[in-house]
Amino acid sequence: STTFGSSPTPVPVNPTAAPIQPTPAPVNPTATPIPPTPAPVDPTAAPITPTLAPVSPTGAPISSPPVASEQTLAAIVCGGSNGCRNNAEMVDPTESHEVRCCSETAKDGWVKKNNCEVWGGSKVPTCVHGEDLATAEAICQAEEARLCTAEELYNKCAKGSGCGHDSDLIWSSFSVTVDPIPPVAPAHYLACGGSQQSCAGTIETADNDEYHEVRCCSTSLIQGWSKKNGCDVWSASEVPICFHKENFVGAKSICAAHGARLCTTAELLSDCSRGTGCNHDKDMIWSSTPV
Repeated sequence: STTFGSSPTPVPVNPTAAPIQPTPAPVNPTATPIPPTPAPVDPTAAPITPTLAPVSPTGAPISSPPVASEQTLAAIVCGGSNGCRNNAEMVDPTESHEVRCCSETAKDGWVKKNNCEVWGGSKVPTCVHGEDLATAEAICQAEEARLCTAEELYNKCAKGSGCGHDSDLIWSSFSVTVDPIPPVAPAHYLACGGSQQSCAGTIETADNDEYHEVRCCSTSLIQGWSKKNGCDVWSASEVPICFHKENFVGAKSICAAHGARLCTTAELLSDCSRGTGCNHDKDMIWSSTPV
């Protein structure tokens, strides 16, 4: 019998009828591409305008408290007569008073007293019976002189120089600055100037605008002032002359001009200023002690 050999292995069949196409191009996630982020936006399109104008806290600015202006007082002193000797007073420089001048050099028609180092004149070049302090100073300067000091007038250095001024109150060069802060108390105590007088141990109250005598005290040495045993202060009455009629502010200002102060009632009653002159031992003296 015929033996048929085994048929050859048939032609291999391709694993797939046709090669599998690669995965088609990826489909965009969206039909239209997302545009890129736009150009950065400026932080602000335009600078923010500051507030047009500051808002005022009030409709009108608040004004500062007024500052007290500095006030000065100047001494008018008796021209030479004993009748007005005790009437020296500190007054406003705008008041009108008589004028005499003093010079350290001799001038025709001017007088010089034995106990004085100046020549005094009243005809400058004519008699002046009523001018304010500034004008009085200018009159003396025009005569190549100056106003007399309070001491020169008090010591009668210009007495007898004419114009009938011996009995007048004359402008002097002594002036004081007034404390711009008024005293808190409307009244202060007066105390007797000496324990050996009829007023010994007496104290009284006085309104600040009353007129009384002046003595001053200092806790430090002042040339020419005196200090009593048992007292811690130096005292004087001629500051620089005797004052028999001053109000409280004037008295306080006179002492301050000497770097001193009014004495306390305790100092006055302890005789710390007794015997310092001006016959004030028998007077009621301004003290610094408020009522």
